Amino acid sequence: MWTVCAVSTALLVRNPWYLMLLGALAAVVRWRVTREPPSLSTFLLVASLLATSTLINLIFSRAGATVLLELPIRWIGGPYTLEAVAFGVVAGLQIGAVLLIMVLFSAVVTPADLLRRTPPGLYPLGVVGMLGLTFAPLARRSYMDLVEARRIRGQASQGIREARASVEPLVILSLERAMAQAEGLVARGWGTQRLRRARRWLMILGWVVLALGLGVWAAQPGLLSLGLGLMALSVVFLSRSMQRESHRYRPEVWRANDRIIAGLSGAAGILLLTVMARWPALLTYYPYPQLSLPSLHPAPVLIVALLAAPLIGARHG
Repeated sequence: MWTVCAVSTALLVRNPWYLMLLGALAAVVRWRVTREPPSLSTFLLVASLLATSTLINLIFSRAGATVLLELPIRWIGGPYTLEAVAFGVVAGLQIGAVLLIMVLFSAVVTPADLLRRTPPGLYPLGVVGMLGLTFAPLARRSYMDLVEARRIRGQASQGIREARASVEPLVILSLERAMAQAEGLVARGWGTQRLRRARRWLMILGWVVLALGLGVWAAQPGLLSLGLGLMALSVVFLSRSMQRESHRYRPEVWRANDRIIAGLSGAAGILLLTVMARWPALLTYYPYPQLSLPSLHPAPVLIVALLAAPLIGARHG
């Protein structure tokens, strides 16, 4: 719940003040939960995203009134504006905020946890998602095992040649680990549950109603309330159809902190949709054609403040 609302906020907000608050909040929550302070590599990654988006927008955008540099060259010439720099910085902040939120999510929730919480009707999607999330870590671990094996045999590092020679054994190790994961899933009975006929039709109805709601929202902006109502109805249908029918040997208990976090996160999502529907200008910042200082309104700040709910009684890793 928290991740969905936080990522939605990062994707819908284009104001640099709120994006910086959201990114800093994600870093602080991760520090609080995992007891690990933000590493230098995290800051370098965010800085590289900012620099890359700013440079790309500065090179390819020619709009803006505040000209920083103008080159009389055919292909790369023209005005380089301060407004293009500001737009690139905002885009980089948006990507960086989403990245920090997902880093927090991956540090707290493992792919196995996601698969265990997958509804019965979405088991194939859950398995594919788990394998996709674990591919990069397993491939990196396999590569480090190959490098360590070469060092044990006394072979010196050969740079690019070593990387080329590692492709074939890396593929073999990755396939073997993927097969081991698949065999483990089959042995534990993943995907053996089947939806009843009524729930299957209820799921189909939910997806159809969701598509209708998104279509109404996109095609008829004046009927925004109707589109939101259809999407809310589709959530009810889908949640009902995907509800688990069997009991677990070790059930997960919702504590008071879990309810508080889910409730405040949901309130932040509802407030975000309300502001986006009624006052969308509060969430956006457009530096063109003349650069100006972005505004600061209490409503988006309240949304970010509600997303600070995990700081209340956070569980330490």
